[in-house]
Formats: sequence, structure tokens, C-alpha cells
Amino acid sequence: MQKSMISYIQETMEDLHFPCEWRIEWFKQKHMIELLVMIPVELEEGQKLTDRYGVLNVGSKFVFEDAILLYDVHLAQIRNDNYITAIEFDEPDGMYGGTIQALCKNLRLTVGQAITQLEEFIVDENQSRFEMVWNDDNFQATIKTLKDTGRFDYTIYSYPSDITEDVVGSNELE
Repeated sequence: MQKSMISYIQETMEDLHFPCEWRIEWFKQKHMIELLVMIPVELEEGQKLTDRYGVLNVGSKFVFEDAILLYDVHLAQIRNDNYITAIEFDEPDGMYGGTIQALCKNLRLTVGQAITQLEEFIVDENQSRFEMVWNDDNFQATIKTLKDTGRFDYTIYSYPSDITEDVVGSNELE
């Protein structure tokens, strides 16, 4: 049986050994999949940060969390300003394996850069804002490189329809 998008994404992310915790959330009825990354943050005593909603941290330890959204272009209603990026797929077909590989590789690169930038942000009082930034040019270049070198996986991994959310829930953290 062919793997679903979720199974292949999970396998690819595990193979890439992400430098932070992550999980996959599947919203079956909404035809959306979120890839969440969680970066632990530890502040010095007395240091304070405000999140994008204006909420001041209450402790010295918390987790910076952000996500990528994969959604069915025909069925999902989204607000992509809540995500690092939002990437469309066609529900009956799903996504190419090469696209999933490029997505996961670029997400790992994005997280690695974000960890460094977040550490700099915490100690630099002149920086007023931190956000994780997706580089779509890198994502597209990775796809092109995979194709140019004959390593692009043209296998289509379909949107899951035969697994339950419980299966995803039991395997959502690395």
C-alpha cells in the first residue's frame, strides 16, 4: 500500500534529524496538515519578551512555536498569515515525494537559521521583533536541483483518507 503524505513527511523529517522537536497535525475534515516546529527558549533572570499578541512572558522558559500549512487548494479555507508558509496540494493526487523532500529540507534549514537568530534576538535589546522566515526561493531551488540531478521523487503521496487521526496523534512527536 502506498504511503500517505503524512507518513512520508514523518519519515522524511525523522531522517533529517531536526534540531528541535516537531509534530504533524492532521485536520482531516478541513483538508489541512500542519508541520509544527518547537524551539525551547530560556531567558536570563529578569529578561522579558512580548509575543506578537502583546503578551509578556511569565516565566524564563517557554517554547517558540511556528508551523507550515499544507492545504487542499479546492477545499480548505485558510489564513496563511498564521504560518511560516502555506503550500497547496491537490487532494485527490496529494504531493510528489520530491516536493515533500524539498519542503522538509527547507524547513530544517529554516529552523536551523531561526535557532541562531532567536538566540541573537534574546540578547540584542535593539531587535524589537523575531519571526521565523521561509525562503521560497530556496524551496524552489531545492526542487529544481533535485530534478536537475535526477533525484526528484515523482511518486505521488496522497492525502490520507484511510487512517484515523488517532494514528497520527500517537506518532506526532519525534
